[in-house]
Parts: sequence; structure tokens; C-alpha cells
Amino acid sequence: MSLNLSTIWNGLRCNRTSQFAYPLKRFFTILTILAIVTISVVLAFDQFIAKPLGLPTLLSQTYRIMILIIFGLLIIFFIRRSNLLIIKRFGVQIATIFQFFMVLAVVIVEVFSILDVFQVSGTTLLVSGGIVTIVIGLVISTFAGNILAGALVLITHSFRVGDTVLVNGVPGKIVAITTMTTQIKNDLGGQINIPNTAIAQGTIIITRIQPDATVTEGRLPYSIGDRIYTTYMNTEGTVSELDTLRTKIRLDSGSELTFLNSTVITGAVAIAKIMPVNDDELKFSLTIEGDAEKTIDKIKHTAGSNPSMFKSAPQVLYSSLKQKAVELEISCKVDPKKKSEAKNLLLKTAYLSNTEHDGPHSEK
Repeated sequence: MSLNLSTIWNGLRCNRTSQFAYPLKRFFTILTILAIVTISVVLAFDQFIAKPLGLPTLLSQTYRIMILIIFGLLIIFFIRRSNLLIIKRFGVQIATIFQFFMVLAVVIVEVFSILDVFQVSGTTLLVSGGIVTIVIGLVISTFAGNILAGALVLITHSFRVGDTVLVNGVPGKIVAITTMTTQIKNDLGGQINIPNTAIAQGTIIITRIQPDATVTEGRLPYSIGDRIYTTYMNTEGTVSELDTLRTKIRLDSGSELTFLNSTVITGAVAIAKIMPVNDDELKFSLTIEGDAEKTIDKIKHTAGSNPSMFKSAPQVLYSSLKQKAVELEISCKVDPKKKSEAKNLLLKTAYLSNTEHDGPHSEK
């Protein structure tokens, strides 16, 4: 049986489309029902209560406005409660933007509906729009600016809820992004509410910390396992942990020191990397009398018989001749932990080799 790839692809695409379309369809269906119920209640009030009872115009308008406000708040409550469902499907950022514009649309409809109750026509609103705009701009300019800045932050900035960030160099974690403020919890347990206008204008700089530590390691002069000297406490230690935000050092005293990577990058804390010393090299001079070649052979044989102690064969050079004595320079690679033991073994070998000739020897 052959498989039709186009059929399978269309089926997967339809399933994915229905996965995202169904929540929106249900959302707008319930929203439409609430709007129809609101209009129906207002009309029912006019036909079956206000007119039969002959209520005064002002009282009738008051009841109609109360009905519109109650159902408007109910619709806004439904939109906010549906935010969790939209987050699961589309993410926090899109859900927040969607909720913002939906609530804004409901508020606009509510305002025009209330004005209609007072029999204020759209033409009148357009004619007086200039004056209204000036008054609203003077009264709620900060409020409207924060709302627009919130939408701008949600759309243009890359950070989201849950991200680790630096706020003007201070570390923290984003816990919420609303239309008015961005809420950040710092490492001290406090919560900072930053107006979105400050973020949009660049007054406050928020830097998102990348989860990949290799980016930070490339900018820092050290890595895990390096020995360093820091001016933070004028001490030495070994880097034990390194992430995108902090560096932890195990000090020689046994204590642990932690500082921000940003302090190193900005130069507030100076770091000097301690280069390892070549501890595995053994080098000394030896003066012997007698058969030097035999002594050299014995030394090389001894080193070859102890591979766990000697990492390389000894290199022996004739340094100088003093009548019957000869000075040799011996160098080789040894286990740093057995450096003293290796030197004593070679001296003992040279001594035993020369005792056959009763020749004195000395070591430098």
C-alpha cells in the first residue's frame, strides 16, 4: 500500500491549524454570546420595564448605564480568565498583546454605548473631537503612554516572563509583563516595578542573559578549573562554577567567593589568571669520578625500570671536566608528586655505580 505524502502533510497541517483555531473560535463564540445577551437585556429593560412603568429619563438612563457597565466588566473578566488558555497555545507574549487589544476594544465599545444612552451622536463626537483629544491628552497622557509603551515592549523586546535579566547591571528575573509595568524580582528577594515607558525610552536598560555559558566564557579571561587572583578580596583560588551571570571561586582557605561576571567585563573587579608552573621537570647537576658512560647507562636503566615515576628518559649532558672528575647535567620529566623520590633514586644509582671505582661524587 503506497503512502500519499501530500495527504499526510495536509492532514498534519489541518490538525495543527485546528489545534490553534479551536480555542480562538470558542473564545469569540462566548464573547459574541455575551455581547448578544448584553444587547438583549438592555432592549428588554426598555420594552418591559422602562416604558410600561414610565420611568423618568434620567433614571432609565442610569439603569441602562449600570447594565452596560456590569456586562462590560463581565466581558473583561472573561477575557482575563481566558488568558491562561491562550498562553498555553500561543505563549505569554502573544497572549498579553491579544488581551490588551481585546480589553481596549471592549472599553471603547462601552464608552460609545454609554454616550449613545445620553443620545450623543457620532457626528457630535467628531466635531468636538479636537477639544476632547486635548483634554484627554492632558489628563491621561502618562496612562496612555504607559499602555502604548507596554504594547511596544511586548512586540519589540526579546525578553519574556521567566527570563534572567540584568536591569542596569543588576541581576533579576522577570515575573510579569503588563500593559503598564514590567515586574522583576531581584536576587535579594525584592520586586521591582519598572514603567514600560522607561524601557521604551531607554532610560532603563534590560539585558537578557543567554542560557548558553559559552558566550560568557569567551568574554571572560578564565574558565572552570583555572587558578586566578582577584582584587575583589585580594586573594587566590580556583574557578569552581561559571554560568552566564556569576563566577564561583573556591579559595585556598576553603571559603567560596561569588561575584557577577558583569563586574569583570566592566573592570570593577580585576582578574589575573595564574599560569601553571612546570612542576614535572627534574633538573640537577652531578660531579663524578670514574666511568661516566657507565654511570649514564645506569641512570637511564633505572629511569626506564620505573615508568610510574619517570615520564621521559633522562637527558645527560657533559657540563665540564675537572681533572679526573666530570660534571653532568641531568634533566627528565617525572611525576610531580614523586619529584624528590626520583632525584634521590638517580643520586643513589650514580653513587652505587661509582663506588665500584671508589670515586668521590658530589651533587648540586
